[in-house]
Amino acid sequence: MTTIAVHLPEDVAEQLAAAAAATGVSVNVAMVQAAQEWIHANAQRARERARMLDVLAEDPQLRALLGDD
Repeated sequence: MTTIAVHLPEDVAEQLAAAAAATGVSVNVAMVQAAQEWIHANAQRARERARMLDVLAEDPQLRALLGDD
């Protein structure tokens, strides 16, 4: 495992601690879950962007309609 120091604004740290406690997990578990969700969402956006670029590359009429030509 890797240890990472994260500097959070006080109000964010308090909200994080409260939310973690309310769901019965540690702040560490909450941070790991948040990181995993961010990684997943970022990968999903990259896949969607790549697909969009593929669609645009295959459809000159759509590119023209969007003003991308």
